[in-house]
Amino acid sequence: MGVIALLLAIVFIFLSGLHLYWVLFGIKDPTRVLPTNEDGQLLMRPGKAGTFLVGLFLALFASIYLNKVLEFFNFEGLTHISLGIGALFLVRTIGDFRYVGFFKTVKNTNFAGMDSKFYSPLTLVIAALIFVLEFWG
Repeated sequence: MGVIALLLAIVFIFLSGLHLYWVLFGIKDPTRVLPTNEDGQLLMRPGKAGTFLVGLFLALFASIYLNKVLEFFNFEGLTHISLGIGALFLVRTIGDFRYVGFFKTVKNTNFAGMDSKFYSPLTLVIAALIFVLEFWG
């Protein structure tokens, strides 16, 4: 199960780095990474602080799964925190039933295409790996 934990840590480190890159250098085409309505208008504008905060949380998630391999701190509640992270990613996979997730109804935007091909499948794999790690690990 150490391989799953290490894989999760690597994915979270990559995603954290990507968000920190966006903080420093911006996003070339925000309509591909942020939900838009049918008219192409962004539904959210997280700004640098919001993007940095997401990157920080992703780095924290990476440390939780890296800890399962390297065991640099011991805390009894880490399993519950990990299951919470898995639940968070499962909820993201399901989405809001309009613009985000597998059950979205708006499917003709740049973001919707990227979400269907990459983002929602990735969040589903992350959630599944977390649950496998915690329930059978």
